Amino acid sequence: MLKNETFNNFRCRSFFIEKELICQILVLFFKTSSSGWMSLTIDEGVSKLSREPCEPSLLDIKKIDDEFAYPVQDVKDLTCYIGKKILNTYEYRINKIEEGCIGVYFDCGDCGFSVLEVDGCLSIIHGVSDDLQNDISLIKL
Repeated sequence: MLKNETFNNFRCRSFFIEKELICQILVLFFKTSSSGWMSLTIDEGVSKLSREPCEPSLLDIKKIDDEFAYPVQDVKDLTCYIGKKILNTYEYRINKIEEGCIGVYFDCGDCGFSVLEVDGCLSIIHGVSDDLQNDISLIKL
């Protein structure tokens, strides 16, 4: 799944309470050349890649009149990966723990990026994270 496809677009769903940002990236959406729109979540040690039935519509926080808001916006930090081919996908896994996923790495050959779960939110790191302990391994999906 996703191998040899290219990235075409990136979006994310954020989370606000009373217009205050709680989580910049709750869900990462990306569009690929063959699979279309996909979503990535990482929660409680489990990563989930899912095909989206339709394009996640852009929605600005200013247009949401609710105490809890989940706007969708472009991810500008990842625009440099548009057009890049996905060679492999890996999970960051805590060794010897069945539900021990803390992130996903997308290998694009000469570059790539990691999506790591930190306190219930996702963060983006260009390349492979070097802040990880010895008990974490990259496992090819």
